[in-house]
Parts: sequence; structure tokens; C-alpha cells
Amino acid sequence: MRNILWSGVMCLLLLSGCGWNGTPTRNNDFTPLTSITITPVYSTIAAGTSTTLTAVGNFSGLFTRDVTDQVVWSSGTAAVADFITAADKNRVTGSTSGHSILTATVGSVSATYTLTVSSAAITSLAITPVAPSKAQGLTTQFTAHGTFDDASTQDLTFDASWSSSDTAVATVTQGLAKGIAVGTATISATFGAKSDSTLLTVTAPVLQSIAVTPDNSTVSGISKTVNFIATGTYSNGTTADITAQAAWKSSQPSIASIVESSGVATTLTAGTTSISATMSGFTGKTNLTVTTAVLSSLKITPVGPVYMSVNGTQQLTVTATFNDSSTQIVTSSCVWASNPATYASVSSTGLVTGVASGTSTITATYSGQSESVNVTVH
Repeated sequence: MRNILWSGVMCLLLLSGCGWNGTPTRNNDFTPLTSITITPVYSTIAAGTSTTLTAVGNFSGLFTRDVTDQVVWSSGTAAVADFITAADKNRVTGSTSGHSILTATVGSVSATYTLTVSSAAITSLAITPVAPSKAQGLTTQFTAHGTFDDASTQDLTFDASWSSSDTAVATVTQGLAKGIAVGTATISATFGAKSDSTLLTVTAPVLQSIAVTPDNSTVSGISKTVNFIATGTYSNGTTADITAQAAWKSSQPSIASIVESSGVATTLTAGTTSISATMSGFTGKTNLTVTTAVLSSLKITPVGPVYMSVNGTQQLTVTATFNDSSTQIVTSSCVWASNPATYASVSSTGLVTGVASGTSTITATYSGQSESVNVTVH
């Protein structure tokens, strides 16, 4: 047993010396990268075009993982093909026909791939999709496909020059068009001596999301109303009050009901319900929590001291104030007492009657709290 314990201690010390704190992290912390595989989108590209490369690392044969974003790329013949796009470090561009050995390096592990750059000339260019419609504020990704005289085809979206006939209606960058205003614009792509174009129709903005306010509100007491508001955000970035257009729903109508067409909720009992507003396939939600009002204070009126004659009567009234600032007459719900009852008596409804000359203290108790008033009979 002593040897086993000693071995365990030594193992922990060794791991600690290696920088391990006893908590596992990523699945390759202790598994070294042993090889890299490079895969291009196109193995041969025409001069003036580009392609992207993917690097997948093999970790001691136990698992593989994409390491493209960790790779340092280099070209053995930069005059033929090179990595010249700063924002796209794994994109290689061909300049002239020939072969270039491309290298991917992570730490001390490297791999190579031989890329061929052809002298093929473009014969046609085609844009897709054709004549799409998009709501104002949304984007459409166009793709330019090139066909070359060696019968090869390439995606030239990145390499083509793009333009819009009316940038007030739509703009386009590397095939990604954005609708700026309602109308139509011709989107064009050009590569070499070939070009193609299509019409983009920008339609009215459409609803994209709904926000319901107030957010996660809490209301104390029943029979209280909460006015919910639905705000719609549209594809062009504008917002609008759609409270009257949305369909409202309470997930727990026994806790709080809601008018479907107006967003006005009424609390019914303690608990939490989800309040939702739906329009054009979009739904916004928030929670409404209803709590039981807590008694804050009692007040007896008329305020003492109260003077009355023998056999005279005086009706006392008790008002309860709650933590939500609401008030309620609770006279008939109180427990009434007179001390001493020799001078004044009190009924269960708070009616005081003078019995004999002297002073009695009349006390009302409700929900664990009490309030008193002195009654003097003469």
C-alpha cells in the first residue's frame, strides 16, 4: 500500500513539474501534431484566379482536426502562385502558368502541395442566382462561375470585379449585395474580357424580430394590469410599435390573462407566466411574475382619541396598505378587541358602543399586524 501511495505522489509531482494543474483542457494538450494534409478547392487554376486551401492536422493517429487558421503558408515559386490576400491567408493566387510547391507549417510540422497554374483563357462567365428579390436591408450572395477554353470551370466570385448600376438601391462587394432602398439594380461581374449581369429587386423591409417590454416584470397583487408593448425590428434596421398588430398570448392564463389584440395583461394569482407577441412568423417573449402583496401597515379611522357618550356608538374603519402601495378596506376581516371592555365594547365589524364612563383601548388585528385607538366614554 505504501508503494502505491508513493507512486501516486511521484506521478502528481512529475505532472506538476510539466505544468499540469490537474485539470484536463483541450483534447490535444498532451497529443502532439504529427502530420498535416493539404486539400485545395481546385488542384489546377487559371492564371489570374485563386483558390483556398484547407489544412487538417493528424495528432499521433488518435484524432484529426482542422488547423487551417494555425498554419503559416508559403509558396516555393511566388512568381507562379503566392498567398497575397491578407484577409484570407489560406487563399493562393496564380500569376502565370507553371507549378508551385505550397507549404503549410505548424510549429515543427510541415506539409507540401503542388499547385498547377494553367494558361487557360476564359470563354464565358455566369452569375447566379438569376434575378432574385430581397427585402431592403438584407443581403444576397451572388456567385460568378467561369468556363475556360480547356473545358475547366472555376468559382470566380472572389476574383471577378463586381458592380451595381445603382448603388443607392444596392451595393455589392465580392458578390455580396445589400439592398439599400426599394427599387431595382443591375448587378454585374467581370473577369478578363467576359462579364455577366442580372437584375436584383429590392422590396419593402420585412420584420426580422420582436422585442416585448417591460422585460421580466414583477407585479405584486391580483387584479393589476400591465401594458405590454411589442416592438418590431425590420430588415432595414428600423423599428416600429406593433403592439396592436401582434397576437398576444399568456402561457399560464390562470396566473395572468392577456387581451390578444392589445397586450394588456391582468394578474389573477401568484406565479410566473410567459407573455408572447407573434406576428409574421416571429415571436417575442418575456416573463411576468405575479407575487402576493405583503401587508405594510394598518390605519384606524377616525384617528384617536375617540370621545363618545354612554350608549353612544362609533363605527371604526381599518385601511390596510400593502408593499405595492395599494390599499384595501379590511374592517370586517379584522379581529376586534376592547381592553377593558368595561367602558366600551366593540363588535366583529368594528362598531364601538359606550358602556360606562372611562377609557378603553380598541384593537384591530389583521394578517398578524395590530393597530389600536383609545375610546373615552363620558
